[in-house]
Amino acid sequence: MKSPKLFQIVLIGIFVVFLGIGMLAFSGYLPTPSDPKDVNYGEVTMWGVLPSSVMDPLLSSTGPIRNEKIIIKYVEKKKETLDQEFIEALARGEGPDLIVLPHYSVAKNLDKLTIIPFESVTENYFKNTFLEEGELFLQSKGTVALPFVIDPIVMYWNRDIFTNLSIVTPPTKWKEFYTLAPRVTVRDTSGNIKQSFVSFGEYTNVNNAKDILSMLVLQSGSKIVEGNEDYIYSTIGRSSSSDVPPPAMGAVRFFMEFSKPDKDSYSWNRSLPNSRRMFEAGNLALYFGYASEYVPIAQKNPHLNFSVAVVPQAEQTTVKSTFGKMDGLAVVKAGKNQSGALYAALLLSRADVQQALAENIKLPPVRRDLVSVRPNDAVSVAFYDSAIIARGWRDPSPKETDQIFRAMVEGISSGKVQITEALTLAQGGIDKLLQGR
Repeated sequence: MKSPKLFQIVLIGIFVVFLGIGMLAFSGYLPTPSDPKDVNYGEVTMWGVLPSSVMDPLLSSTGPIRNEKIIIKYVEKKKETLDQEFIEALARGEGPDLIVLPHYSVAKNLDKLTIIPFESVTENYFKNTFLEEGELFLQSKGTVALPFVIDPIVMYWNRDIFTNLSIVTPPTKWKEFYTLAPRVTVRDTSGNIKQSFVSFGEYTNVNNAKDILSMLVLQSGSKIVEGNEDYIYSTIGRSSSSDVPPPAMGAVRFFMEFSKPDKDSYSWNRSLPNSRRMFEAGNLALYFGYASEYVPIAQKNPHLNFSVAVVPQAEQTTVKSTFGKMDGLAVVKAGKNQSGALYAALLLSRADVQQALAENIKLPPVRRDLVSVRPNDAVSVAFYDSAIIARGWRDPSPKETDQIFRAMVEGISSGKVQITEALTLAQGGIDKLLQGR
């Protein structure tokens, strides 16, 4: 009679142990149940653009992965030269084992990276663990990278400008811009803008112009590009039927409204200073920039009374969104220690490591479990909320698509092309880049 009871106790004990392991793995404190901790993974060389001053504490003997049987050597690279250095190093047989790449560079370097199969990181685990923008990394058979850093676009607003006009809160809907622009924008007797409401409608002096347009277009319902690893194409100028305009048309029209001198909403022109400089000087009410710009703005003008909010949304929207930049941890195909690189990527996406990283770089973490814990300050709340709704698109070549978006805006502004034609030209330009990737 005692044996069955003993057997049940042992069985329950084993079940509890395995349940605990499963929960730890899911929460990020174990990489995966199939990765034994008694394996020595050796040395892994890792490249990225984050400062060594940020990464070294994470990887040091006193950092969160100090007890792991792995040595991760981090090499800081410049953002402007990372892609070229990566290609040249691979040609010499001296590339890294693990690299942190922005989502657009991941797509461009797909042939140089190892797909992490769903047998190692399941699709369900990936989607339940990481923020939705991370799904840009997913392929049909696995993921090409694990999310590491997210930097969403937010709306910075000048509190003094709003207070002086007895406006209590910043706008939450785009339609509010039409009534706020004439109230906030100040012109001198010659008609020159001295105080601007928003820096929309031009390109050369609008910081993050392409990404602001991307945000508006994505909010409109256009994905800009669609497809999979086998075939990808642009849809920025495409509509659902011939008698319906492309969704992006309204987004681009809205952006252009604020640079038309004959409109009440007129708030911006190309003779004004760079939008961020104008905001830092206290002469721009709203500035659309990245969360990573908060500290530099505050340092540039310590007396600027400003705050942060989630970007406005369309009136009838059912799914909120903003634009975000996401960097991922990718295993290099030609790396000398691929198993170590995968283990390092899993460690660096762990909850405790992600929390430490987020605190160091003053950005929201990429994990769902961490952003679900609400911070205490208003700025961080706006960053977290923006990270949750951040989206992106598979940009084949940021420098070249920047020129495509610039040509679109300047073509419309000069009257050389209508919006529909500009979108068709942009779609053709992006398609050409996608086909040559």
